[in-house]
Amino acid sequence: MKNWSTGYALIEQIISIVIIGAIAGTMTMFLSSGSTMFNQLQSRKTITLDNTTGIENFSQESRLVYNLISTTAKSIQFTTTSDTLLVINYEINGDGTFTRKLGSGNKYLVAQNIDYNNSYFNYYDINDNVGTPVRRIRLSLLFSLNNDSSRYTVDISPYTFR
Repeated sequence: MKNWSTGYALIEQIISIVIIGAIAGTMTMFLSSGSTMFNQLQSRKTITLDNTTGIENFSQESRLVYNLISTTAKSIQFTTTSDTLLVINYEINGDGTFTRKLGSGNKYLVAQNIDYNNSYFNYYDINDNVGTPVRRIRLSLLFSLNNDSSRYTVDISPYTFR
């Protein structure tokens, strides 16, 4: 009589394949969530590093406002000296950029990946009412990249308006 108990039966092999598949599926879920978190962190890091320097430069420069020329919800024009030829213009553009222009020169990129519809300038008077004379400037930008967004808001009190 032959002994048929050597090796594995087909049902044992199927059960081990199912168990290995379940373990692999569970590990894939953990790895994919880690990958998603990494991509979100990279997007936020890109937004922060690419745009912080330009926004800080705007903040420093706008504190030196000497003469406020023009203001809208999407742009501001001012001078930092009595020289009216050196007009500085900051603008939130429809293409998702925030630019700076000095006088009649070229526009320079300050920040990018901006949600145009949710970014704005506000101007407050001495009583915190929107309007003029301007005592405080608020810049609020919503940065969006790869389904991740981050809002940057800064309140600026120009030295000449204090």
